[in-house]
Amino acid sequence: MTNPIANDDQFRAEEEVRAMWDTAEARAARAHCAQLWRVGHGVDVPPQMEPHFDAAMDGWIANYLFKAAVADPFRPRFVRNFMPAYRWRGADVPDARMGADNPDNCYRLAGIRHGSRYRVTGRLPEAAPAHVSFTLVENWGTSMTAQTLELPGIAVDEEGGFVITIDDTPADDRPNHMTTNPRVKFLFVRDSMMDWARETPLFLSIERLDGDGAAALDLEQRLAEAMRRAREEVPLYYWFFRLSMGHAVNSMAPPMKVGGVGGLVTQASGIGRLHLEDDQAAVFRFARAGAAYCSLQLAMWWYRSIDAHEIQSGLSFAQAAVEQGDRVTMVVSAQDPGVANWVQTGGFRDLLPMIRWQGLPENGPGPAHEMTIVPLADIDRILPATVPRLTPDERAAQIEARRAAWRRRVTE
Repeated sequence: MTNPIANDDQFRAEEEVRAMWDTAEARAARAHCAQLWRVGHGVDVPPQMEPHFDAAMDGWIANYLFKAAVADPFRPRFVRNFMPAYRWRGADVPDARMGADNPDNCYRLAGIRHGSRYRVTGRLPEAAPAHVSFTLVENWGTSMTAQTLELPGIAVDEEGGFVITIDDTPADDRPNHMTTNPRVKFLFVRDSMMDWARETPLFLSIERLDGDGAAALDLEQRLAEAMRRAREEVPLYYWFFRLSMGHAVNSMAPPMKVGGVGGLVTQASGIGRLHLEDDQAAVFRFARAGAAYCSLQLAMWWYRSIDAHEIQSGLSFAQAAVEQGDRVTMVVSAQDPGVANWVQTGGFRDLLPMIRWQGLPENGPGPAHEMTIVPLADIDRILPATVPRLTPDERAAQIEARRAAWRRRVTE
């Protein structure tokens, strides 16, 4: 497999991130952001989550450092962000998870400026992601959408190639065209992969077509802007956190379209809040509802994913055992319940579950889900025999296959 992410633009950006981490400006911003998060959470933080606060703050700042690396709209490049820590080419890449990141996604950004013209050139790999979105966003937090194109939906030639044009003029029947406005900051790409062992992010490149010789933004300029944005967007993401934590304990809101609250415009999500003791389980039942992509993922209290590269803290429809009617039953618990679709808590009691449906058809019954809290000891009695089970050996093989599939992402 050729990894589309293993390219010179990515490697240079990672070098810049490591250099920025060592600056006094980044350290000061991290301390200030940590203070802001502390004020926001007050005395509400579960004691179990205190040891994980520093890692969450490191991830918060690293995420904005990666955005600094791509913030120059005069020299655009695609760079992956929102990853757990990894190592390749003999160097460490810092953890940059935040904002209820979805481990099924390869997130990439490129700097965009209103008034400039850009061309994105793409090619589908042998096994393309289940769903891909290209979104012009108006803020560094990537929550304010100006326009989105999606695959399926983008015009692709017979060899799997495509071109997206971006400028400040209307499409006027041009296929694959995006129109900027004065607030646009980035092109934000999500490659949503349901089958990690097969699906690969798109091959992408971007070039600015204006030949005006504009000077590139230097590293100091980009760092200063990124650290300002990291501070000012703490309230925004505290609000997103409250979307889950504002629910009653052990409840799940009905699915809602999330385009109006900072999510993908064709996505519906079921968002909830769990507190599970070691002898409890949450049983989820839901259908794909015709979506191009669908999964259940868990986030921890600090609103970031739970080591999905090591444990099964979420499952997509391709990873799960699917029952008749294109439905799944998933069990969230600290201990192995013996069912195939076990979603691991990572030892956390306070959890933020999210079911995502992306690329939903315009006409259809729409997504729905059920959730019940049950004693873990009663799982075999409660769930019918049609729900697939696994032996301990089969479970070990399942987890090892997951880890091997993840390693494809960090292999050159």
